[in-house]
Amino acid sequence: MKFTFYIFLLSFTFGFGQSVIEGSVLQADNSPLPFATIKILSNNSYTITNEDGKFEITVSQLSDSIEVTFIGFETKRVAVSYFQNEPNLYLKENINILDEVTVVAVKNKNYVFDLLNSLVKKYQAKQSVIHSKAYYTLTSSAGNVPIEQVEGFYNCEQSLSEGIINLKIKSGRFGQSKTFPFYSLDNTKILSDFQFFDKSNQILPFYPGNMSIGTIKKKYNIKIDECNSCKDNEIMISFAPKKADGRFFSGTILFDRERLIIKKIDLWISNPETKELISINKNVNIRTDGIMLEIAFNPLDFEKIQYLNFNFYLTYESGKSKEIIESRSFVYFYDYNTSFSMPSFANPISFNNDYDKIVAMQAMDDFWEANFQFPKSIKERRFTSFMEENGYLINYDNTISSDNIKYTNSSVISWNKNNRLQWNSIKQNLITLNSTSNTLTNTPFKLANGGKVNLTSSEITKNRSFNNKSEKYVFNYMLDLYKNKKGEDKYVIKTIFDRGSSFCENDRTKNKLVYLNIAFDIYEYYATLLEIQLANNITFEEAKMACKTKFDEASLIVKKMKSETKLGSDYQNLTKWNNYIKQKLNIDNFKTVN
Repeated sequence: MKFTFYIFLLSFTFGFGQSVIEGSVLQADNSPLPFATIKILSNNSYTITNEDGKFEITVSQLSDSIEVTFIGFETKRVAVSYFQNEPNLYLKENINILDEVTVVAVKNKNYVFDLLNSLVKKYQAKQSVIHSKAYYTLTSSAGNVPIEQVEGFYNCEQSLSEGIINLKIKSGRFGQSKTFPFYSLDNTKILSDFQFFDKSNQILPFYPGNMSIGTIKKKYNIKIDECNSCKDNEIMISFAPKKADGRFFSGTILFDRERLIIKKIDLWISNPETKELISINKNVNIRTDGIMLEIAFNPLDFEKIQYLNFNFYLTYESGKSKEIIESRSFVYFYDYNTSFSMPSFANPISFNNDYDKIVAMQAMDDFWEANFQFPKSIKERRFTSFMEENGYLINYDNTISSDNIKYTNSSVISWNKNNRLQWNSIKQNLITLNSTSNTLTNTPFKLANGGKVNLTSSEITKNRSFNNKSEKYVFNYMLDLYKNKKGEDKYVIKTIFDRGSSFCENDRTKNKLVYLNIAFDIYEYYATLLEIQLANNITFEEAKMACKTKFDEASLIVKKMKSETKLGSDYQNLTKWNNYIKQKLNIDNFKTVN
């Protein structure tokens, strides 16, 4: 009955404008075809199916037609109206037989090496940079039990020679299990570092695309595979290292042999020996047991990367705990030659990783609704439900509780009326010199949370003088511009406390905490004034200037409060400023701060 109602609603709304249709792409045995390309022929808009084979796409009229493409299967076209009565679309697998190219390759061993060499050289020369948007999702589980979930929208720079050159996050969300606080490897960094056809000291193992023909012949066994599902002009080369020492991927490359156009690369390795495959959490030991990387090029334009599907298999050890973890990252690239406007900050700020950035950035529902490219998979929905009951979720309702911040150990905290700053969120010592070290260069320092960083001699000198102060509190504004589903520009401003750059050594009293929260509230009040100003249809550059100006105005008021309250020690003036905040934001810090 639910499906019947949906179809009625769909057919009704077609006459009045754009509508969203949904369906599934399957093969004959009813198994899904994940990441199939769905294109509307009238306007060339497109999307892909999720890992369950499901898709959603916006159409203008019933007379539109849809084309569905999946490597190894026959392309199929149907009218949009097809989905009024049938939710599933079935594709037929290509059937091919051994052709003369495979026969030649068997007889002439140099043929396949020469063919691969021509392919690699062609792609090494393809250095043009393409900008696009990207959607990234990560799920990690231990024994099929969810332990981590991340998703975000990024700006991307890519080229066929270098692969993913850069990924910069626009907005994100994440969730984790409270009983198993696992942070994945920094996968966006790993994927950006991997060179498709360049030579470099990359984090991941190498494959023939990173090598000269001489090195390929020395390190690899190469052959042309039988490919029954390949089209007439397609060929698949497989490769395996002669010595399985963990430094070289095995894999396949599917390409058009006449035009030398690559369509797909699959790579895999067991027990890899690589550098920098470490956890963000320095107290955790991780051994990588296996890696699988799938690189798909856009079937509508093979000069562009469509998605990366990246799987890690890990052994996790922390104290007496040992778990086998499966971590999967998926990056889908879309809206080529366009980019998101990136968030701006009133003052320079640094982040440790994307988890940190997610806490600082906006996650407005209408932004996410406007940018989702395909439905949530069953697995992703299961992970979110699990985190709601057994973990915590960051930015899923655009707020972050102080209870959850203690799990994330983020370097920033967003202002929240109902969650006051507490001493357990503020470092007592920003940085302490490790007394066991005698050198000033690359000296290990210990952060208050137990992590370590390496500083140069100039940074050490700077931080020594900084450490003469007993306290410092750093605030900032995050400003972002996005478009909602109607294409309307929307601004969002967040007031943040930079706990990574802040500390208080002594006088960790309630009055001092009230003083600190009043300062935070002053910045938030001026942010509300900025929001009014941003509603006047100004450009993003004008908004950035207004943001900086308003932050400076707030800083002058905070400086005045600091002087009058004598850093929070003057109770009478502290009460006066508390009343000021009560009037502006209806917050009584003496009552709400513990």
